[in-house]
Amino acid sequence: MELDIRAGKRVLYKHNNQWDVGILTEAHCTKLTEKGLFLTVVPSQFIHMDYEDIPFLHDAEINDIFLDAFKLDDWVKDYPQYFMTKEDYLTFITQTDFDPHTENAYFSDGEYGYYPVSKFNRTWITKQPFKYVVRSDI
Repeated sequence: MELDIRAGKRVLYKHNNQWDVGILTEAHCTKLTEKGLFLTVVPSQFIHMDYEDIPFLHDAEINDIFLDAFKLDDWVKDYPQYFMTKEDYLTFITQTDFDPHTENAYFSDGEYGYYPVSKFNRTWITKQPFKYVVRSDI
């Protein structure tokens, strides 16, 4: 398995016991301590700012970083069968022809897909922090 760890990489990272979106940065570099390998993350609300204007950064231990985010292709948002709100997805999975064994879907912030939908029930899906679901034919 090849790891994609680089400055500018969109990631999820744990902060205050919750998953947040951010990007990896070379600022402050990495730190190896007795607690683990720490990477520096720019929180999502600051990712479009100039580095000098960012008020704070987070250090996240590598085991608390989800590195498998993928950028959504522009076309996907034009197809409601592939890109939908969580509420629309909840309606979709209640259809009689829905098959959870062949379904490939990921939670999304509208720009990136992050992690797969692994449980197809209202309670679990509703608790996820993202507004969208992107489906895949893969």
